[in-house]
Amino acid sequence: MGKKHKHLYNQITTFENLWIASKNARRGKRNKYPTINFEYNLEENLFDIQEKLQNELYEFGEYNRFMIHEPKKREIASAPYQDRVVHHALCNIIEPILDKSMIYDSYACRVGKGSHRAIDKAHKLLKQYKYTLKFDIKKYFFTIDHQILLKSLQKKITDERVLSLIQKILNTYASEQKYHFHFEGDDLFDSVRSRGLPIGNLTSQLFANFYLDKLDRFIKEDLKVKGYVRYMDDGVLYSNSKSELQNIKNKIREFAKTMRLTMHEDKTQISPSKNGIQFLGFHLYPSHRRILRENLQRFKKKFGKRCKLYSNDEIAFENLLMSLNAWLGYVGKNHHIGLVNEILSSIKFNHPNENQRFTFCHRL
Repeated sequence: MGKKHKHLYNQITTFENLWIASKNARRGKRNKYPTINFEYNLEENLFDIQEKLQNELYEFGEYNRFMIHEPKKREIASAPYQDRVVHHALCNIIEPILDKSMIYDSYACRVGKGSHRAIDKAHKLLKQYKYTLKFDIKKYFFTIDHQILLKSLQKKITDERVLSLIQKILNTYASEQKYHFHFEGDDLFDSVRSRGLPIGNLTSQLFANFYLDKLDRFIKEDLKVKGYVRYMDDGVLYSNSKSELQNIKNKIREFAKTMRLTMHEDKTQISPSKNGIQFLGFHLYPSHRRILRENLQRFKKKFGKRCKLYSNDEIAFENLLMSLNAWLGYVGKNHHIGLVNEILSSIKFNHPNENQRFTFCHRL
């Protein structure tokens, strides 16, 4: 079962932890009005949060909801700024505990892991096995069961005040959902069981990754799968036997039902490794990898908007360069320089004092 952690709430509510949480919450958002407004009276606001948390009187506000359309249409629920500070304060304390309990082959939202290493691991395994099984979960964030999640958390955290705070966070989203009796496959689900995490919360990322640890352990410990890598709800299993993967696929489907999750049948497929797999924005082949062109186009559009912000003196050059370097870091050394230049050279980079275009020509 592992170690259970009892005395965590007081660590969450220390002024030092709240101050660190505020620094983390403002990262990348320093010029936003909610951040400026909160930091104008930073100490006073942190003491106010601390007092309410210590007395268990803190109430979370309503989400700002909006739609995004890339890479696909989905709703983002953005919490009020001071709530995000509380989310960070909570995660500062419980994330290391949950991280330690998860299997090595889970790569999302973990220190020392991330998408780069997940892609590298998936590519390495692709060279070692003849077949792959890539699974996808239907509407993952919106179908996470709160009761199952809390039961999993209780195995690691026994501090009732921490669990109560987590329940409050879950309720902020569940209370706004409409539940009714409905069928998913052969299973009847009822309105009493709250489901769903808002995309946009820091806590949602942590809870969603931890939620699938049960599936990870079923795959690794019960099914004895050696070749496996997961990044959030994108997972790949490897084997030299196609029939073995078919059997594993059926067992995973049934196990997912016990977690109130439904596998996306059209996207959960077995294929020869030589055909490659699409994983985290890349098409991986045994001999090489290619970034998906739609990802290049998406970056071109996004970076073009940032260039306009720079030309209007709305962001600093360092901010612009940071965005470019982050993308180049994501693309890594395995792309074709000519293809990247095709994208970057088409982006106008104009400023009252400059008139140039980006060209990427570093030796990799």
